[in-house]
Amino acid sequence: MKILIISEHLFPETSGIAVRIEYYVKYLKQFGHHVTVYGPKKCPTANRKLASIPFYFFNTDVSQCLPSFQLYKDILFEEYDIVYIVGPNVLLGTVLLYLLCKLMGIIVCTSYHTNLFDFGLEYSKNPFIRKLSEWLLTYCFYYPTIWLKIPILHPENFIDLKILCNNFNNGNILSTGIDTNLFQYSENFTKNKLIHIGRIAPEKNLFRLIDLFSLVQDEYTLDIVGFGSIENALKLYVKEKQIKNIQFIGRIDYKNLYKYYQSAQAFICTSLNETYGFTLLESLSCGTPIIYPKCPVFENLYKPYFPQLEYDINNDKEFINALKYIQQNDKNLPQLCRAYACQYSWKKATEDLVSIYQNIIDNHKTKIF
Repeated sequence: MKILIISEHLFPETSGIAVRIEYYVKYLKQFGHHVTVYGPKKCPTANRKLASIPFYFFNTDVSQCLPSFQLYKDILFEEYDIVYIVGPNVLLGTVLLYLLCKLMGIIVCTSYHTNLFDFGLEYSKNPFIRKLSEWLLTYCFYYPTIWLKIPILHPENFIDLKILCNNFNNGNILSTGIDTNLFQYSENFTKNKLIHIGRIAPEKNLFRLIDLFSLVQDEYTLDIVGFGSIENALKLYVKEKQIKNIQFIGRIDYKNLYKYYQSAQAFICTSLNETYGFTLLESLSCGTPIIYPKCPVFENLYKPYFPQLEYDINNDKEFINALKYIQQNDKNLPQLCRAYACQYSWKKATEDLVSIYQNIIDNHKTKIF
């Protein structure tokens, strides 16, 4: 299969989307597919570079790409079996790319990964700005794709599309993967050490993480790995509350994160707006139990296997009980965590992606004839 992938989300960007696309590209090539990747200039995986600017209003780690003449030329003349646009945006001229592919009979699909309506609630408290953001998301980000009937790949629990389009196609669900060779199992954790890994951003609910840790600060330590827009505010909050035993580690290369998961007795999550929760799966792969809040995604993924580790985000007692359960089951729980993670692989997830591609291609041929 000859595939063109256009993605702003590639390493060294720190995000679950970047991880996903990097592994897709890796395994697609291993499977023998011809893959061309367009992405920001700073991204080694992109063998075709696009001019890009940092997304200053959200996260400077994320780049906004601009289209190029070479991109249009490749779409028109390279005879790709499918064009895959990851996380479409306005600056890239996604609608123009859709129209170009439609007019030329080129098969194109796209993917959404983040529930942006929930993000809007976290990033803007001003009602007018929030309404404006929702309008822009609806009419510039989602509706052009829906109106043009572009196949949409998405997580299973993708709330935004359910809000906008009650009968949208559920057949193109992206499955989850984990690199169990990178995130290796280890029982050499530090007793009473807790960890959080991820972007330090409003949607991660990290002020609540600090409040929860304050309940156990005399017995535990907490390492916070990552960086983001509210890092300074979070550090100030810790200082004002005079909470001890918290260490901010900063940004760590993705290939070294496993060491931090392995070092802890438990991983703490306070985010309610995840569509996958890759960091939780990475932690489980290392044998490190997770304490996770009640939300639709986690209830589907983790509650059937680890119900004792779930807590209501506003219930201190449930959090403490989950922590006690980990302490009482520290001999067998790490092995159960690893066994759960080993159900997933990026190889299998990429095989599922290829099946989706093939279904889209077959459906396109059926409509022609």
